This record gives sequence, C-alpha cells and structure tokens, in this order.
Amino acid sequence: MPSRVSSTKLKTKQESRVTTRSKKLFLVFIPAAVIVIAALLGAYFLFNPTLPVLPKAAIIDQVSSSQLSDPPSRHVNETLINITKSLLYSRFSHVDYYSDNATVELYRLLPSKGYKLIVWSAHSALNNQSKFVAISSSEKYGSKNYDQYTSEELTLCNITGDQQLYFAITPTFVRDRMEGRFDDTIIILTTCNGLKEGYYSTADALLEKGAKAVISWNGWVSLSDDDAAVPKLLRYLIIDNNTIGEAVRKIPVTHDTEFGSSTLRFEPYNTDDYRIPDYGKGSNMTTSKLMAAPIHRKVRPALYV
Repeated sequence: MPSRVSSTKLKTKQESRVTTRSKKLFLVFIPAAVIVIAALLGAYFLFNPTLPVLPKAAIIDQVSSSQLSDPPSRHVNETLINITKSLLYSRFSHVDYYSDNATVELYRLLPSKGYKLIVWSAHSALNNQSKFVAISSSEKYGSKNYDQYTSEELTLCNITGDQQLYFAITPTFVRDRMEGRFDDTIIILTTCNGLKEGYYSTADALLEKGAKAVISWNGWVSLSDDDAAVPKLLRYLIIDNNTIGEAVRKIPVTHDTEFGSSTLRFEPYNTDDYRIPDYGKGSNMTTSKLMAAPIHRKVRPALYV
C-alpha cells in the first residue's frame, strides 16, 4: 500500500521552500538597497546647494620650518602656536597646521581647501620693479624642479640671515595658478609689507580670488612684535567678537630701532564692520549664500596711527 504524506507535512515542506526563497531574496535585496541609498545620498550631496559649510581654519607657520636656517631666519614659538590653535578652536571645529609642508603645492591648492580663516606667518620679499610682495614657501631653491612655472609666477625670496634662497609666490601665481576660490576667507598675513603702500597687488590678487579680507602690516616688522600682535588680534576677533576694523585699530603701532614703525591694516575698507561667524556653534551659512556673496571693489583705508 503506497505511503501517503499527510497534508500537514506537505504544508510544512511548502512553507520551508517559501521561507528559503524569501531568505535568498532578502539577502539579494540588502546590498541592492544599500547601493540605491548610497546613490541617492551621493546625488543629494552633489546637487543640494544649501549644505552647511565645514568650519575650518588653518595656520601656515613657514617661519618655524626646519628647512630654514637657524635664527634669525627660523623662528619657533610653540607657545604662540598653542595659543593660536586654542583661540581658533573656540570658533572653528577643525584647524590644520602647516610648517615644513608650507610648500608651493600647498599654496597652489590653498583656496580649494575650504578654510574660513587663515593665519599665514611667512617671510616675504619686496619686488621693487613690479611693486609686489612675494610670499615665501618652506622649499629651498634647487630642492625641486618647478620648470612648469614662469618667473612671473614663482620667484625667489632672499631671507635676511639665511644663505639659502626659497621659492616664493607672486600675485600672478595667486591669480593664475591657485586652484579654486576662497569662500569669504579672512587671511591674516603676518608678514612684513603685506599691505605696504604701493605694493597692494598680492593682497589684491587674494581678494580677487574670493578672500573676504586681508589683514597685514604696512611695513617691516620684527618677529617679536608680530608674535605679540597675533594673539591679541585673534582674541579681539574671536573672543570679543570685534569687527575687523575694531580689532585692527586696537593693535598698537610697532616701534623698532632696526625695523622702524609699522601699522596693521586691512583691505578692503568696506569690511570694517565684518565679524567672523561663530562656525563652531552651528553657523547657518551655506554654500549657496557664500557663492552669492559679492566681491567688493577695493577702497584704500587711511593709515591708523
């Protein structure tokens, strides 16, 4: 007599097949769903123009680079760097530090890195023929081949007390070689003659590249005077929330027997009442708002004495 499979057992086998098939479909569905979700998120982040801006700041400390000769050209002040970092972190969630890696390539990519404030401490040289200030890198002449740049883009900086020559960038480099644009970046260029009367072209180029304002000295300044001014300026701008004009005017004129007097200045003058947003506490600034910000035509301010 043929055996029979009870209806209960048959039903159990059918349910088992369905369950196994469902598991297989489920396992196939999971990676497919992940791919679809990832693609949708990627498209959202690519095309959404109102994404929050990552609040970043940078310290470029070329003057302390180990590539420089010992004092007087190399100047290391770890206390100042720690204070500067601490002040920046009170307003920004991320701070990058560059010293030996303050290279020509870093300078080329600088606008594309998304910094909202840059404290740029570097040696500089005056080109009296073309009336510009060249900003030195940490790279010695001969350490790398830069034949891709013309003499109008890259020049050499002769730092006092150093027998080496260093590659330095020009206003033409800023305009034609720097990649990307600064998004309303405040650049504190703590170098001699950054805003020297008649030598504005380097600052002009940075502003044309999208910088909100450039703050620098109008003459020669000693490293000790520069060290004293930087933390004060940052405290006024960040802790006291002063406007650029208020903060700059609080920095006293330097008086040095070797370097003479120098005054801190800022450009353009219509940023007198600008305050640095508090990115660290959830600024509502977005990429769309920053891209829409106008580039103001420059007006020369009077010297502050």
